Amino acid sequence: MNTRKTSEKTIKVPAGERDAWGYAVCFGTIITFIGGIGHVNSFGLIYHDFILETASSAKSLTTAHGVFAIMLAIGGFILNMVTKKYSLRTGGLIGTALFSTGSFLTIFISNTYQLPLTFGLLQGIGFGMMVTVSYATLNHYFIKKRTTVMSICKALQGIILILYPQILKKFMSFYGFRGTLLLVSGISLHTLPGMLVMKKNLEKNIIMRAANDIESLKDKDENKDLLRTNDTPQDVNTKDVSMKKKWRGKLLETFNIKVLKDPIYLNMCIGQSFVNFSDLTFFILQPMLLFQYGYDKTQVATCISICAGADVAGRCGLAIVSNIVNINTRFLYYVASLFTLLIRIVILQTTDFVWVACVTATLGMLRAWLHVASPLVISNYVTHEDFPGAYAIFMLAAGVINVMCSPLIGQLKDVYGDYVPAFYALTLCCIPCVLFWPLEYCIKTKLTKA
Repeated sequence: MNTRKTSEKTIKVPAGERDAWGYAVCFGTIITFIGGIGHVNSFGLIYHDFILETASSAKSLTTAHGVFAIMLAIGGFILNMVTKKYSLRTGGLIGTALFSTGSFLTIFISNTYQLPLTFGLLQGIGFGMMVTVSYATLNHYFIKKRTTVMSICKALQGIILILYPQILKKFMSFYGFRGTLLLVSGISLHTLPGMLVMKKNLEKNIIMRAANDIESLKDKDENKDLLRTNDTPQDVNTKDVSMKKKWRGKLLETFNIKVLKDPIYLNMCIGQSFVNFSDLTFFILQPMLLFQYGYDKTQVATCISICAGADVAGRCGLAIVSNIVNINTRFLYYVASLFTLLIRIVILQTTDFVWVACVTATLGMLRAWLHVASPLVISNYVTHEDFPGAYAIFMLAAGVINVMCSPLIGQLKDVYGDYVPAFYALTLCCIPCVLFWPLEYCIKTKLTKA
């Protein structure tokens, strides 16, 4: 039994009930990610012919993803403000409405220059709210087995994504470009049941309500006292200062700015932001690179599926290992980033299908480790209460880097008429993590010894 004392009574919630709903939250997280961004890795497959027909540039596609990334952060901040008055689930449902609207409007675009609005803005804010709700709720239910649970969620999600490129290829053949977007829009509606299960346990809700009732009574008493008191000029000045401090405190609390004073947290944000930008953009543009190599749609879809399959294998393996051995998620993220940098250089040295498929599989496994470890690096460092704000700031940092770097990556392709220089630039984006994280470790070790 979990127990907690309030000022009036002790509320008990069976541990089994808490755990059971935790698994429902896992299911909600899985279908939210599949319905939300399951098609993102197949962007090149969906939009390749459309880009050629409308004479759109690669820059417009990368810019749309840059906007999406920064809107993820905006969505996190909006959620942080919404949850001051409403539940996480309410915030998630607002995110679902925005995301589904953006997905539906994408059907009617006439060129890729409109994607920053439909995909970048609306879907970015919506998914930013949903992903923060999902991670925050998972962190609430699972503490000791957080890495294992996250690995299992990502693995089950990945199993579906193995088939996604092949399914999309069939959709494109049977229904065409806009018919496929309509079906993708329908799939995005699965985020609704995903968000409906995002509630915290009964104990937390009752305690919060009890606390709110107590605060409400205090506020009423204070208001009565104010009505009975005649204010002097000195009292008014004191109240003005107090009011300013109150609003400043609310601002700091809403945006969780205090974490920006932590250099370790900042180093985590910068390193992860560059690596996550590089990872996302690399796999979005990889189908374009493969088309440039002369591969047909079947070969491109096969490579995407191989990557997804290796991704699942990596997540399943990590779930098994993390259940046996305690894994340092930050060290795991660093190792995956280092090997990703090295192996991406290899994939740019050959155009042979077999070699490209094998290297893509290796990158898929490393990507699994990055995706599982990324939210855990922050959640294991900050408190549960600070996580939504801290994660929103991380997403903001990632978004700023995406907006700054995405157009440059697209511009490299447009200037050289070749995707290879753009991919070398994406590979170099892993350096801030690979370089600064060991530097931080050395400085911390030196200060500890001193």
